[in-house]
Formats: sequence, structure tokens, C-alpha cells
Amino acid sequence: MRWGIIGAGRIAKKVGAAMQTAPGHRITAVYGRRIDAARVLAQDFSAVAFDDIGALLTSQCCDAVYVALPNHLHAPITLQVIAAGLHVLVEKPLACTAAEVAQIYKAAQSAGVVVREGMMYQHHPQTTKTRELLASGAIGSIKQIHVGFGYRQDNPADIRMTERVGGGAIADLGCYAVHYARLMTSTAVTQVCGVGVWGGNQVDVRANALCMLENDIDATFTVSFVGGFFQNARIIGYDGVIEIERPFTIFPDRVSSIRLWRGAHFAQLEEIAIAPCNHFVEQAVAFAHAVAVPAAERIPPSLLDSYVNAQVIDAWRRSLTSGLREHIGQQELQ
Repeated sequence: MRWGIIGAGRIAKKVGAAMQTAPGHRITAVYGRRIDAARVLAQDFSAVAFDDIGALLTSQCCDAVYVALPNHLHAPITLQVIAAGLHVLVEKPLACTAAEVAQIYKAAQSAGVVVREGMMYQHHPQTTKTRELLASGAIGSIKQIHVGFGYRQDNPADIRMTERVGGGAIADLGCYAVHYARLMTSTAVTQVCGVGVWGGNQVDVRANALCMLENDIDATFTVSFVGGFFQNARIIGYDGVIEIERPFTIFPDRVSSIRLWRGAHFAQLEEIAIAPCNHFVEQAVAFAHAVAVPAAERIPPSLLDSYVNAQVIDAWRRSLTSGLREHIGQQELQ
């Protein structure tokens, strides 16, 4: 698969380098707002540099495009790529609101192209094994799930600290927590109550959410730009507990593990080792499969999943402002 990258920042370089190592994948074009930045990244991949998105999309040198731009540009640029008839992998979050995701969904359905949100972690064997354990009844019926993700963001000029470009801890990190809870429980979030702290640029720099899901499951999410790095997930079942120390940004060159607690008083611990794997590579492989096999369109993260997740994010933000519990009505996309 020939990839064009729209964006020439740090994440574009990281993901592009991984894509290059996936069998049958290569980076053929790079767009940057500044042509010099585009040329620097393009040189790494022996690709063509562009400073005009339209020119890249009509160059006929790409089968698919990876969008790695600030959040507020995800929806409009994705719609532009779809209009050009190309498949699109979009850095998370797919869009800033559920309404924007709905627009993308309708455009993709009309054009017959594949669009995916870059939730790379779900393609890692650690995630696959966790889901297998849950499906096998290893911890019984799920009762609670707790997800946390945070790091210190000291630069007030960083785009993640600017509201007008779609910044904030919920947008950057909360999307992982919501996606993880729904992926592991295979249910919808029905209620969310959020609290948080606002920073100087009118972005949420710290936020928590208490959620109710279907099947009488409750969940808590903690995200933060204030304080040390943390990342964890705990899934509590009737018969046991699963703990993941690093569920999202998993080191590609290290063994990861799943902790499974069972037995009387959950005192029996089993540590399941997972071989090193680059989830960005696996994401590219899964994307190509979705393009080649139409049935794979419904394999998460599908656009329908992205839409439902975006509804939860919208409700979480509303709750931060209103101080009220927000009920989420599941609206189907047509």
C-alpha cells in the first residue's frame, strides 16, 4: 500500500517509520505546511514532498492517506481526502465532535472508501489477549473498569494546550479511556458525570469521569496534563481482576504483560507475558486488510464505534461545564 502523510510533525515521523516496515507498505508522499519541513520528512522515506494538500491528493502516488494534523483539522481534511477517493487513517481523535464524525461517516459511505481512527493499541497482542481472557470468562462477568492516562505538559504553546485547535486532556487522552472501556466491555456508555480543572488556555488540563455502561457496568476515567506519567487499566470481574500496566503506548521492543488475579480473595496471580510488537505496524496491516476485505469494515475501530465514542466525549465535556450528570442517547447513523 502506498501511503501519503498529511502532516510533518513528531507523530507523523513516528507512525510513518513504523508503516515503512510493514510488508507491502511504503510512504510515497508527505505534506507539510512548510515545504522545508515536508522535504526533511520525505527524505527519510524517499518520498515526494508537497506543501499543497490538493496537489498531493491528485498526484496519483497514494492509495491511502494518514492524517497527522492538529485535532481541529482532522474532520475537514479527512472530508477532503474522501472527496478525492482515497482511503484515510486519521490520528486520534477522529474529529472534535460526534457531529463531525457523522459527516465523515456519511461521506465515506457515499464514496466507498475506508476511514479509520488511529487507535493503534487495539492491534497489539496485549489487547487481543485481554479480550480473549474476558471472552473466555477468566474473571467472570465484568462489573467495573478503571482507566488512567496522564503526563506532564509544561509548554503552554503546545497545540494540546490550546482550545481553538481541539486541545485538552479529554481530547488527547480521554478518547483512549472511552475507547478502551467500550472495547473491553462491548457495551455502550449511557451516563457520564465529569469533574475537572481548566488551564489558562481554556482547556481541560485534568479531568475525571464516572460512567454507567450497559449490563450494569460502571467505569472511571482519569486523564491529566498535570503531574508525572501514568498509564493503567483495571478490569474487575465477579471472579477475578485483570490489570494492565501500560495499555496504550506499548513499547515495541519490550515484553509486556497482563496480570490476572483469581482464586480465594483474588490471591492467585498469573502474569501473562506478551512478546514485543509494534502496534503501529499492526495498525497499518489491519488497515490494508480493511481495504482489501469489505467484511473487515465492521472490525473496530469502525466509524460507528468512533461515532458512539465521540458522543461520550461530547457528554464528558458538557458535564465538566454543567456540573450535571449527562445521559447519552444512542443515535444511529443512517
